[in-house]
Amino acid sequence: MKKILSALSIITVILYFSSCEKDDICVEGDTPFLVIGFYDADDEDTTVFKTVSSLRIRGIDNDSIYSSDTFSDRSSVSDSILIPLRLDNTTTQFEFISNSATDDATELETGIIDTLSFNYEVGEEYVSRACGFVGNFNELDTTRQVFSSDWIKRITILESDIDLEKSNTIHVKIFH
Repeated sequence: MKKILSALSIITVILYFSSCEKDDICVEGDTPFLVIGFYDADDEDTTVFKTVSSLRIRGIDNDSIYSSDTFSDRSSVSDSILIPLRLDNTTTQFEFISNSATDDATELETGIIDTLSFNYEVGEEYVSRACGFVGNFNELDTTRQVFSSDWIKRITILESDIDLEKSNTIHVKIFH
């Protein structure tokens, strides 16, 4: 009887450990950023990048100054940047400020400000057990307040769906 119980115990332990899976590590589970390229509005070749001097991007919803691995606050951007879109809303608003500086006397922004709203639908994609779900953005559209002093002349959307497969391509062209 002891031999049978020992054998059953060994079989139970083997079955228990063989059903366990190794811990997964999430390496591919990041929500994609919106990739914006800056182009020359006066050049007939619409693939020519144009530098934006002293660019500042401010989130309107949270009044935060955005900087990332792709650019620093008030730096000159010669080609493209990555910016995050909100997953908890279908609109993200930013102020894009060219020639950004602060007036020493008033401490107010002195650059040229354009306000852009990015509108989209949020979708979820299951990546893996370790990563869970990532957010995708579908049907991207943009609106902006137009003034005579705007530095942005026009905007073209190249990719209206932003997902992991298209995370390294330019989604929006800003001509200035």
